[in-house]
Amino acid sequence: ARANRTLVEVARALRVRLRGTAVQPCYLEAARPGLQEAVDRSVRRGATHLVFAPYFLALGGHVARDLPAAARRAIGRHPGLQITLAQPLGFDRRLVAVVADRVRQSGRLRGGRRRGGRPGGRRDPERRCAMIFRP
Repeated sequence: ARANRTLVEVARALRVRLRGTAVQPCYLEAARPGLQEAVDRSVRRGATHLVFAPYFLALGGHVARDLPAAARRAIGRHPGLQITLAQPLGFDRRLVAVVADRVRQSGRLRGGRRRGGRPGGRRDPERRCAMIFRP
């Protein structure tokens, strides 16, 4: 539910950034509209070329296997439709900056030693550690 709202917010921001481009959030599973439903809607509205832009960090199973399979199904159902697969987000310094901001916003990093062996120093690995989790 919350992740779905996030994707809708991203789509809304992309519409502003990519003026003149129709942007529709859709989902591979467990939420609506599903990818094929979004393809059908886009074709009904006159689209002849779609870009599947995965909102995933890495080239996992969904990006490597599921999206190409979905593109083949959509092209089979809509002859003449062209589909381009954009790359997942992957490594990008702009994302690193966002993660760094989130770490800073979370409050002070706890523990550690200051320079000269006192708590809070730059060389203390505990002070300089941020955990990143992926579901």
